[in-house]
Amino acid sequence: MNLRSVLLLRGALSVLFALYLIVAPASAQLQHLLGRNGLFSLADGLIGLALAFALNRYAPGKWLFALALADALMRVGTGVVAFAYPNLQDRIVGAVAFFGSLITVCIALGVVGLVYVLMNRGASSEGRAGALPALIVSACTLLFGVALMFGFSIEDGRRMLVGLFALATGLTFLVTGLRLKRA
Repeated sequence: MNLRSVLLLRGALSVLFALYLIVAPASAQLQHLLGRNGLFSLADGLIGLALAFALNRYAPGKWLFALALADALMRVGTGVVAFAYPNLQDRIVGAVAFFGSLITVCIALGVVGLVYVLMNRGASSEGRAGALPALIVSACTLLFGVALMFGFSIEDGRRMLVGLFALATGLTFLVTGLRLKRA
């Protein structure tokens, strides 16, 4: 699968998931299936792995491979844990450990992504391809971690936060895929 196709697929999946979370009424069974058991995070992470390897094969985007790989592994890990323990949010100690880890990883990945992109984007005369989308996704990841840290203990608040995060990153991937020449 080429880079453009992976970006469009990941963007479309994220936007559809975000619209469902933001617009659709909260159907307990479907919310549980899509959100609480990690299917979206797992699917997004697997597509993220495909994106990392597509970036590695795309010469102008090769410099983003490590960052995309770390992001994908974080999402796959989140999805696996949420899938293995779908009622984790109902257990105090498990929820604190899970959300504490997720917050820490999101903040660290967001900061590292911002610093990495800002330090490496001008390494060539025309700048590095993918710098702006990588900055946007890194900033969204950082803001997501911070927002989780400052509340959103209510499930509807977390649902809306995840929806906004998925919408922002999904639109970024879609726009980047649409602007990218067939690679």
